[in-house]
Amino acid sequence: MSTAARAVIGRVAPSLRSLRRTSAVRAPAARTRTVMSAAPAAPPTYLLLTLDYVPDILEKRDPYRADHLAGAKAQHDAGKCVIAGALQDPVDKGVFVFKDCDEAHVKAFVEADAYYKNGLVTGYTIRPWMIVVGAN
Repeated sequence: MSTAARAVIGRVAPSLRSLRRTSAVRAPAARTRTVMSAAPAAPPTYLLLTLDYVPDILEKRDPYRADHLAGAKAQHDAGKCVIAGALQDPVDKGVFVFKDCDEAHVKAFVEADAYYKNGLVTGYTIRPWMIVVGAN
């Protein structure tokens, strides 16, 4: 091994210094070392679900609220929904942040939701959300 190669190995990977050739009679496998590193984990993906509520949601939601909240809690307990709640002043939208699941999963959640099934949701959007600061 040349002096320049030893200098580079010494700077880049001190543990590779043992790769120096010491004997020509060693098997080729004895002169090499495999260095492996795990690829960095992919960052989590997030989907933002926005539910559009009927104007009088506060007056109409009581019969369905327990089921609506139970569905949201089940998603949270499963690690799919990170955070959720209604916007205030006015209460006109519900917002959910889903993590590491696909759009079909979120759509199935909406279509099974008590508010949606009982006409309290007039529309919804599911959008990918790129987090740049905060949860990872």
